[in-house]
Amino acid sequence: MFWKVAGILVGVQVATGLMAVALSAYFAYDRSLDLAANSLGLRLERLAEEVERRAYPLDDGVRDLPFVLRQDLHYRFPDPIYLLEADGTPRLRFLPGVDSLALLGGLPPGDVALPPGLADSLRVGNVIVVLRGDAAGATWGLTPVYNAEGFLAGGLLVYPLTRSLDRELADTRAAFVRALRVVSALAVGIALILGAFFTWRIVRPLRHMTRRVERIGAGDYAARLEVRSQDEFGRLAAAINHMAAQVQASIERLRATDRLRRELIANIGHDLRTPLAALLGYVEEGRRHMQAGRLKEAEEALETAERQGRYLTRLVADLFELSLLDSAVPPLRQEPIPLGELVRDAASGHRAAFERAGITFTIDVPDALPVLEGDGVRLLRVLDNLLSNARRHTGAGGCVTLRVTPEENAVRIDVIDTGSGM
Repeated sequence: MFWKVAGILVGVQVATGLMAVALSAYFAYDRSLDLAANSLGLRLERLAEEVERRAYPLDDGVRDLPFVLRQDLHYRFPDPIYLLEADGTPRLRFLPGVDSLALLGGLPPGDVALPPGLADSLRVGNVIVVLRGDAAGATWGLTPVYNAEGFLAGGLLVYPLTRSLDRELADTRAAFVRALRVVSALAVGIALILGAFFTWRIVRPLRHMTRRVERIGAGDYAARLEVRSQDEFGRLAAAINHMAAQVQASIERLRATDRLRRELIANIGHDLRTPLAALLGYVEEGRRHMQAGRLKEAEEALETAERQGRYLTRLVADLFELSLLDSAVPPLRQEPIPLGELVRDAASGHRAAFERAGITFTIDVPDALPVLEGDGVRLLRVLDNLLSNARRHTGAGGCVTLRVTPEENAVRIDVIDTGSGM
């Protein structure tokens, strides 16, 4: 992560520094050209003074310059120098002395296209330096040469000023390159320092959070993060703490549920083992009575075994019902239900039990009841549970009534008893 942050910062810092240097160079370029023009103008003026002194009195113009002077003109500028007549006509051309084509003493001017208006420029009488030409090679410098009487004898034209201008701007360009190097080095150094600082500021809390999350993942659900600020890291730490609290609560609920499940399984095993043992005992006792010819005792033992079997059946059915109700969406089977028949079947299954308990059981069911859509098995079990509860909580001599009352868009079923209640 450090190198990513440092790379971004280096790029931004270097780009900013280069832009600043480039803008400075752009705005300083005109000033540099002005300084270069002044320097070249002074050099041209000194060259003209040297020619006037060494070729004195120049009564015939610049036609008969001393040979030694013409030799020296090859070394005064790194660019070609043209010796002009007073009317601007080129007479000789002096190539730079370092040029392999240079011929000491000067060459004919040839067919070189010189800047226009040289005669007028010479008559003005000023040193002219042009460094902002639009076309290539449009830079040039011109100085007039006067004779001993102060009349115009000719002129010196340096054209183009390419090499001379490069020499004048060499220091400026070198300074620009040095500035670029210094700015780049400083930008890289500052970016690395800032990158290290920001990476440390970012990575340290992330590493701390990572260790805590790993502890939570390893099972230490009580581990929490310290919320030290309200920024993004603080909100992230608070969110992780909230998540850890929810996970811890869920784990505790699962543990409690598992503990209850184990207890329930143990209780169910105990509740099933007792009636099963009694059932097997009564069956075995009935078998012995049958073998001994005691039919009445055998019948009583079998009836008791039958009651234990019905108890087990009800217990298993209650457990199954409980498992269905505990599910998120208990399955329901939709089917046509003849309500009158279903209610009468439920009543018939409990009539004998009510008679044995000495309880008066009455049924008030109209003949014309609608056919409903629903789970008939589940509805029959509900009625069985209601009637069983009414029988258990109503003493001998009491009364239990099963009543069905049609209503608008519904059918009401009531189980009414005279017992003490649950």
